[in-house]
This record gives sequence, structure tokens and C-alpha cells, in this order.
Amino acid sequence: MRYETLVTKILELSREDPSVLQQLEKFRRAITVLFTDIKGSTAYFDRYGDIAGLAMVHECNDLLRLSIEHHGGRVIKTIGDAVMAAFDDCNESVRAAVAMQRRLREKNASRKKEDELQVRIGLHYGTGIVKSDDVFGDVVNVASRVESVAEAGQIIISDTLRERLSPSQFNVVPLGRFRLKGKSEDRDLFQVQWSETAPVPIKVAHTIVTRSETIGAQLQRLTRDGVISAEYAVTPEGVTVDSTETSPESPGDAKLPSVKARFSLVKGQPTVENVGPKGRIYIRLVATYTLEEGDIVAMGTRQFKFVCKPEVVAAATTLGKTLLNVTNLLEESAAEFSAINPDGSSRPEKYPLLEEEVTFGRANATYTFEGDRLMSRSHARVYHRGEDFFLEDLSSRNGTFVMVRGKAPVPFGAPVLVGKEMFRIVPVARPVS
Repeated sequence: MRYETLVTKILELSREDPSVLQQLEKFRRAITVLFTDIKGSTAYFDRYGDIAGLAMVHECNDLLRLSIEHHGGRVIKTIGDAVMAAFDDCNESVRAAVAMQRRLREKNASRKKEDELQVRIGLHYGTGIVKSDDVFGDVVNVASRVESVAEAGQIIISDTLRERLSPSQFNVVPLGRFRLKGKSEDRDLFQVQWSETAPVPIKVAHTIVTRSETIGAQLQRLTRDGVISAEYAVTPEGVTVDSTETSPESPGDAKLPSVKARFSLVKGQPTVENVGPKGRIYIRLVATYTLEEGDIVAMGTRQFKFVCKPEVVAAATTLGKTLLNVTNLLEESAAEFSAINPDGSSRPEKYPLLEEEVTFGRANATYTFEGDRLMSRSHARVYHRGEDFFLEDLSSRNGTFVMVRGKAPVPFGAPVLVGKEMFRIVPVARPVS
């Protein structure tokens, strides 16, 4: 469908009721949106089967619902193993999040370690279109991005929510300044320490904009077994490395072009950039990744290009409808993974993202690739929240990789594939003068 035709259809949808956009403005107000996500649910499904897995998700979400409703919130929707909720009272929203984590800890006391239920929680206070059955707009988008930063057992909140909390009622510590994709400004994010006995560790597996000036970095070259074979101090000018290009079809071909990458530290944030004439550089996911139009993703021996139609996403927000509502009305998917060859040329296979969550894998997945020996049974998932699509590795054996475009931030400890060679940047404390 051509862009002009798509826009015309969107306009026709709004003209069905000329007052729809004016009416939506009446619903615009400030609210706190909370997102949760169960960690390890895919492994649980693999271990015990679909019936037990669904029972586990139902049990967990019921427990979360009780905490939400007890603190004056309302569950807007459940999305697979995730919950979206809204609160009018900022303090109560955080109390609900703390109650969730504590209830789960009580439940886990009688479970085996591998069967423990753990959730990550993200909250944001902002303005949105608040209806009786749903919430739309920027407040949802930012809340979903805040939640994507969290690790299992963490409660992460935005700066706007932190400003509205009663300081004496919560133990809130700074997590760092983050660049949330799609937002023009960086945001300070905070972690709520909810455990009375032992504080939840502050983990940052995401890209972070600013850190302490006492943090330096060291670049490590790794063998295939993950053993450190060489180390380099990352200077202000950066460290440049090179390697022969590689591909799943010809892993031992030494005649392929050289790949050059420069690793550097910018305001405490590790970065990598392609400084060679050819070749590709990939970052292995260690945290949830917000997909952007044109991203190249590698899973197993397969490579995909993420294609998104932003006008469809914008239409959903404008009309106060979910993305799936608009997708169904337009009879066209808002986004898809398009298969590509290792050289970047297109293949005919398309994988539309028609559900709130789509999985890729060798067996247990929405899209399966039975003959791919490097892909795990459940390899990765793509899920949709607000205006964003998120990519997450499902603890696959060989990892999920995103290709570097330009100069890209890299989480500390995340493996980076430069041709045939694997590298990672680790933090090093600088002496305080």
C-alpha cells in the first residue's frame, strides 16, 4: 500500500466521527503508568509445558493485580506475561510496585530456585489520553521504555515520578542518565530499593549516558570459549581493532574484507563505531533493545531487517486506539522483520509482527526455523508497547545481535562481534586524586 493511500485511510477513520479528536482532548490528563514483565517465563514454558506455563503466568498476574487494586490502581490490560496499570496517586503507584516485589519474594520462599517468579517493573508519571478502558499517548511510551531498562527484581521510575514522591517514604537511589530511544532529551532514572533485609543490587545492563568520572574502561579480546586473550586500556582517543569479516556460510574464509572498529568512552558511556570501509559490527543483546526502523538483527544463521510504518503507529495514538486496532482496520501490519542475506541484499521472506508479542526460534516460537542449528528452540521475542517495538533475547545459547549503525552505545560487558573476533568493554575504577 502506498503512503498516500494509507494516510487517506487514516483520515477517513477520523472523519467517521468528526468530533473524535476533540473528544479525545477531554480525556487528556496526568497519570502514572506502570508496566511489569515476568522474567524467565519462556524457559518455564519450555521446562513444564504450555498448561503449566499459562497457570504460572495467571498466578503471577493475579498476585500483581491484587497489589495494584489494593493501592488504588487499575489494571488496564495484560499483554502475554506483562501487566499495564494506571494510578492517580503517585505514592500509591510505587507502594504497589514495592508490594508486588515483596509478595513475589514470599511466594518464592517455597519454590525451587529455577521456578522462582521474578518481575521487572517500570513506572512513569506524565500526560496521556485516559479512557475508562485504556491509556494512550506519550506517558505509555515513556513508561514502557523505563520498564525495558529494568532487570529482574528491580523497580525503576522516571525523573518526573521521582519529583512527585514523598521523599521520606521510599528509598530511592539514582540509576543514571539514560537516552530513551525516540525521546529528544536524556532522562534521569531511579531505582526504588524495596527489600528491608538486603538492598536489591543496582544493575545496569542498558546503555547509560553519564557515569561517575572515576570510571574508566578496559577493552578485552575474547576467545570462542569466552576466555580473555588480550586487554587494552581505553584511552580518550579510543582503541581501534580490526578483524577479518565472517559470515555463517563461510566462518573460516580468510579472504573476506577486514573490519575495523573503534571503542571509546564518552562521558562514562562505552561506544563502538565502524571505522573501516567495509564489514559489519554487531552488539550482542544483554538487555531489552528498542527497535528502530532499518535495524539489522542476527539470530542463529539468519539475518533480518526491522521495517516499521511510523504513520500507522502515529495513527493509533492520534485516534486513541491500540496499534492492533488500527492494524486490523487498515488490513496492514505496522511492522515486520524482512529476511536479508549476509551481504544486506533482500530475501522474499517476511515476518509480520501482528500480535502484541512474536517469538523466533528453532521450535517453540511464532516463527520457527527448524534447520537452523545455531538458533535456540526459543531464541528471541519482539513485543509491542505504546509506540515502540522491543527486542529481547530469551537466554539463547548463541545470542541475538544488532548491527552497529554509526557510533553506537554499548552496555558494559556486552560482547561485540567485529568480524571473526569478539570483544567487550568492562569498567575500571580510576584512582581519585
